[in-house]
Amino acid sequence: MIRIVGVQKSDNIGQEFILLQNQGSMRVHLKGHAVIADAALVEGATSPAVHLFADEIDIMPGQFVLLRTCPGTGHWSITTEGQRVFYAHMERLNPVWNRFPGPFHILAPQHTFCERPIEALLV
Repeated sequence: MIRIVGVQKSDNIGQEFILLQNQGSMRVHLKGHAVIADAALVEGATSPAVHLFADEIDIMPGQFVLLRTCPGTGHWSITTEGQRVFYAHMERLNPVWNRFPGPFHILAPQHTFCERPIEALLV
């Protein structure tokens, strides 16, 4: 279960982030999760305060994801305390979380549907 454990708002995109942690007992696949500001629910998916994770990685229990606002490439790193953390980037050029007051949400996929090729159904 991915939870928001910290938010750093800033006028500098290099210092702004949201910290997530897998607080469950099983690994969680990050792809398909979303972080959204409550105020962005009115604006919809085009709001700058919406981020959809496309990273094909698994987050083990206790591990962290640091979602940075600035551009960059996703990568794993180790903190000074020895914790593994995955750095994800929103690719925004302006601060986001500082402009949206109120709560933030993490949304998780509940179900995935994928059509099977016709050949697979006939075999």
